[in-house]
Amino acid sequence: MGMEGKRTAIYCRVDRGGAPQARREALTAQRRRLEEYAGAEGLLVVGCYEDDGFSGHDLRRPGLTRLIKDHDAGAFEQVLVVSRGRLYRGSSWEEPRWPFRVRTLAPWE
Repeated sequence: MGMEGKRTAIYCRVDRGGAPQARREALTAQRRRLEEYAGAEGLLVVGCYEDDGFSGHDLRRPGLTRLIKDHDAGAFEQVLVVSRGRLYRGSSWEEPRWPFRVRTLAPWE
């Protein structure tokens, strides 16, 4: 079975750098790109989660915590991100084993 029709959550994150308005615009741009991609791929977006001003090394982010909790409750099967670095920034050896499938806009990741 392909990924079409799978219940999908969108996750966006920006770190602490820059002015609050610039971060907000970056989050909005990420979300728009992901929503457009999801629409083109026939993915059913059931939620959007965001973290504004958090490092990718910090796993204690409110949006990420809610994302994992909702996945554990059966809300969706996969998470769509611009790149894996939005979920976790660091060594791939240290990246958590996510309980959901991670799908990125970059096909080579």
